[in-house]
Amino acid sequence: MAEYKEYKCELCCYTVAANPKGHDVVMMGEIYSYKCEDCHEIVNVLASEKTVCPECGSEKLVKWNPIKGRCPKCGKKMKETGVIMMVD
Repeated sequence: MAEYKEYKCELCCYTVAANPKGHDVVMMGEIYSYKCEDCHEIVNVLASEKTVCPECGSEKLVKWNPIKGRCPKCGKKMKETGVIMMVD
């Protein structure tokens, strides 16, 4: 069981659910969070899949985590909202 938290940008209000480390293992396998350099979304991709953005198909992905990473839309620091989700 993985624990994901919600993070929100206080400037542009972009929100994302992510593991604080940017990496986790769920029933489907190892999963990583990435920032897409083309569509500026945070996406989760299974390690066993080709590393492409599921939103736009771009291969320009950079590993991302909410502790070190910044908002993909405006570049500001994101804050944890306190919402926790359990993921299998």
